[in-house]
Amino acid sequence: MKLLNISLQQLIKPLSKFLLFNSVTFFALSANAQFQIVGMQFNGNSADAVNLTIIAPNGTPFTGIVPYDQSKAYNSGTTFKTPASTSIAILYKGQTQVMDPNSVLKVSIVKNGVVAQTLTGRVKHVLKDVKSKLGFYKAGNGYTWAHAEGTEFYVEAFQKSKKAKFTTEEGTIAIMQEVPININEAAKNEKTRGNRGEGRELTTTKKIYSSAGEEYIAGNVQPISYRTYEEALQAFEQEINQKEGQGNFYMEELADDFTLLGELYLDNGQADEAIEPLRKAAYYNSEANPDDLMVLESYLYLAEALIDSSNEENFNEGVNFAQEMIRPLTEVLDEYTEEYNYALELEDYDYAWDLCYELVDINEYLGWSYDLLDQTSQADQYYQASDAYHSHL
Repeated sequence: MKLLNISLQQLIKPLSKFLLFNSVTFFALSANAQFQIVGMQFNGNSADAVNLTIIAPNGTPFTGIVPYDQSKAYNSGTTFKTPASTSIAILYKGQTQVMDPNSVLKVSIVKNGVVAQTLTGRVKHVLKDVKSKLGFYKAGNGYTWAHAEGTEFYVEAFQKSKKAKFTTEEGTIAIMQEVPININEAAKNEKTRGNRGEGRELTTTKKIYSSAGEEYIAGNVQPISYRTYEEALQAFEQEINQKEGQGNFYMEELADDFTLLGELYLDNGQADEAIEPLRKAAYYNSEANPDDLMVLESYLYLAEALIDSSNEENFNEGVNFAQEMIRPLTEVLDEYTEEYNYALELEDYDYAWDLCYELVDINEYLGWSYDLLDQTSQADQYYQASDAYHSHL
């Protein structure tokens, strides 16, 4: 596998775009990436105004009457919530999302396309000429995603669950299903964080196609098992080489594959070998969806590999990287905590439950950053906060 020559600053740039929202590219994109509400219904009838909750990125959450106004634009990263008996249709460049009552949808524009995340409820996606107008379109519940072009399908997020149902009405969608990996060999360098005594949860991604008239419920998949780490490393290196050779892959597929490869090397006590695939994972993640929380995982794994490396220059790079992450992560934590508290104020416990997953991850990432810097007491504070949010799930 060819090594990508990516410096620390090149890696931090997309990270800052996600965390600090201060990238020129991001602001230019957000200014042009605007959604419109193009339809409103109440009790199945067209309406001139409906009650909605709208949470704009870096804005104060709003709940109240929203008049029908197609000229009103909503920036990338806006979250919409429909109450009972209320449905709305959202449009961007010919692609439409129709929200059922009691649904929550976050819509974002990334570098190459649209990401539509259903947090609760059900959303219909009506797409036209995706490749010529956008590049790509993916929709899901934040854990399982479907890629689609010129098709119609539903995404339903189940309450208090990572499961999602994909129902295809027209065309074909490619569903990216997370699959657990089991290694029947003790790790040579099993990394536990703080005093938790927990190892890594290894996963890979499998692509599943669903065509018109079919339903697919994500979750409850059987793990893939390997006898040894060497066997797993060989299998996934071959799979990656095949995907790259054929060119038939989505960027997040390769990001997940390279992340797994790096994790396997780390567990097998080969930190130096983990650096190359984790640099590639960081690159593909930043290209596929730079404002996704999951992007951070590959950056943290990369910092871990650099710090555990036998090379002093790598070690210093990893330490600097871990230090760079703490302040912006703290700012993101404050934003999500505010949104979580707002959901509790509204007594919207389903939405608050969904936000708990993000709060688990953000606190975990902060704990991990401090852990990499051997600041155990600070790390444990965030690990405990992560565990506290996890107890609500």
